[in-house]
Amino acid sequence: MINSKLFSIFCIFLIASLPSANAISVLGHDIGIGDGVTAGAGALVGAGAGVYIVGGLTSAIAAGGAAVTAPAWVPIAVVAACAVGGALAVNYGYRWITGADAEDEGGAVTGAAKTNVSDDEYINGTYKYELLAGYRQYSEESAAEDIAEIKDKLESGIGIYKFTVTGTLSDVNVSMKGPDKIYGFSAFPVQLKFDEILTGSESSYVMIENVNIYLVDSDGVKWNPKSYTDNIKLQDNNDDNPEAIEEYILNFTMKAPDPYIGKAKSQITNAPDREILQELINAEVKEFELVVEIDGYAKLYKEESGYKLDPITGLEVWKTWEEYDKTITIDTKLTSLEAWYRIHNGAYYIDGADASLPTSYVNEVTPIAYSSYSNGATSNVIGRVWASPVHCYNSSAQYRFVLIGQPGNLEPVSVTIEDDYRALVLKLRDDGVASIASETPGNFHDMSTYTGLTTSLNYLKDSSTEAFETYFLVVADVDDGIDSALPVWCIIQPRISVIDNVKYSLNEEFKEEILELMSDGSISDSDSQRITEIIQMSEESLKEKQYVAESESGKYEDNDKARNAILNSLEDYEKAFEYYEKAKNTDDPEEVKVYTYLAGDVYGPAGDYWKEAAAKYNLGLDDQGDALASNAEKLESLASEYEPSLWFTAGSTISDWWNQFKSGFGIGDVPDTVLIIVVVIVLVCGAAIVIKVL
Repeated sequence: MINSKLFSIFCIFLIASLPSANAISVLGHDIGIGDGVTAGAGALVGAGAGVYIVGGLTSAIAAGGAAVTAPAWVPIAVVAACAVGGALAVNYGYRWITGADAEDEGGAVTGAAKTNVSDDEYINGTYKYELLAGYRQYSEESAAEDIAEIKDKLESGIGIYKFTVTGTLSDVNVSMKGPDKIYGFSAFPVQLKFDEILTGSESSYVMIENVNIYLVDSDGVKWNPKSYTDNIKLQDNNDDNPEAIEEYILNFTMKAPDPYIGKAKSQITNAPDREILQELINAEVKEFELVVEIDGYAKLYKEESGYKLDPITGLEVWKTWEEYDKTITIDTKLTSLEAWYRIHNGAYYIDGADASLPTSYVNEVTPIAYSSYSNGATSNVIGRVWASPVHCYNSSAQYRFVLIGQPGNLEPVSVTIEDDYRALVLKLRDDGVASIASETPGNFHDMSTYTGLTTSLNYLKDSSTEAFETYFLVVADVDDGIDSALPVWCIIQPRISVIDNVKYSLNEEFKEEILELMSDGSISDSDSQRITEIIQMSEESLKEKQYVAESESGKYEDNDKARNAILNSLEDYEKAFEYYEKAKNTDDPEEVKVYTYLAGDVYGPAGDYWKEAAAKYNLGLDDQGDALASNAEKLESLASEYEPSLWFTAGSTISDWWNQFKSGFGIGDVPDTVLIIVVVIVLVCGAAIVIKVL
């Protein structure tokens, strides 16, 4: 007996694997949802009739006094045969009324989500472009929206910071505030508020002479010290002291301990070092403590009362007066980990297009948004990269770097942010050295507003070139007017991978000719001959790529990712050949379009991407390899939308087995419906005879 749980799991799998289309092919017929409903209803009716027949026969035998014991399978066979007969009868009526069988003559159903390719998609690849480009073409509006979206995620407010106190803090209360979120090696605001809490004499006051603020990292190293040395006098505001200040707010800008700022500056002015650039991309903030040292004093007076001589009257009168009492030194240290608790690493990833679009889009000039990795003073400076859709060797690409400073994250401290930048392409050579292939230095000046750089960078390749990498680096000064400005940095690496300038096996001119040949909706013998010639030329081009992939596969044996990528490349090339072959053996114009589209525009380029990915993996450039592999997988997912579903494949297999079975008995020309009805009649009659005999 079949385990009921296993059967349930199998049923769930079948339901989950139903195709998105509404029909499958079984025994040459398009079977849809309506067929399932009517066949199910007919089966229930037939099964009910079978139960009635079995019950009637049993009653009749019992009434005749005969002791008959039939095998257990007999009543089951009768009920099953009646259920099959009922399903066929009801479904046949449904298909006859709706004309479903007539529709079958129009062509087989594959269960695919898409069954044809538009002329626009066939020639221009619009849908494929959107799939790979991520639907983000450059415009000032889209750039502003993207930047605003990132800015909202990184926006910070200000809140109260707790701290511990050591030393003497007399007659003054100190509170501290800072940001609730800090990203990376960013400058951030610290606000100190001093309130006098003097009691007694109105002449008493507090004098803050010096405030030092700095950070201490986990190794005990002091960072970014700042001092405020103007005297701050705090005193009760009263009639005798109408201009006295009872509270004072002091604002500073600090930043996380940053051992990388010197390295970042060197990459702006000196020869770039790939190792340092990668170190900046992966840099993480070390734990730190915020320290505030306060020096000053509280000068206290006391009230005295007694008789004193009045100089006017010459008489002694009762008077109250104030006289100096004492001075208390203020020497205190505040320490807080609140800023560390609120800091996040500055590295972040932005989604977008990957690697490069296929070379067929080389004439597309509008930049698209690329995915990228960023790090640095993320709370202060954020950026986004747009670039040409295609990046191939021995060509140039247009870039649009959009950045904006975020002085709002430094409120309530008023600051300015000014910068120097460098956009550069590194050429990675086979001797392990990275050199400048192309660069654009400059500055945005005031970064408090939306800023952008449009430039061209090139990828000139020589015999030693293995790959290229693009970086954009900014070093800026955040100035709050207290002591020296704080230098911050930001680095962006777009997920771009430069590819070979390979041609499609089926070029645009060939596709236009194929469409022209089929423009009347049919394919003549001469049309078919020319289409076959075009496909054969495309196959020759594809064979060259396949040969290169096969010849290179041997050098990837020691790298699993590279080996898997090259095997995927060969598999996709093979699928392209299969679809070219199908295109040569059909006279249906829509099938020719779909098959050549899948071969030339989908599986061929997917194989190219995998081949490029294998090379990048083998060089240790896994991120570039992943970017290329991602595009290959996107194309493979596109192909799956046009390919037969699991159900269609299963139905086709059953149909093949059935036809072989009929041919083996010499009844290949007998309609399937007639044979099934005969089988049902034989089962029912056979069961009845067995019961009667027994």
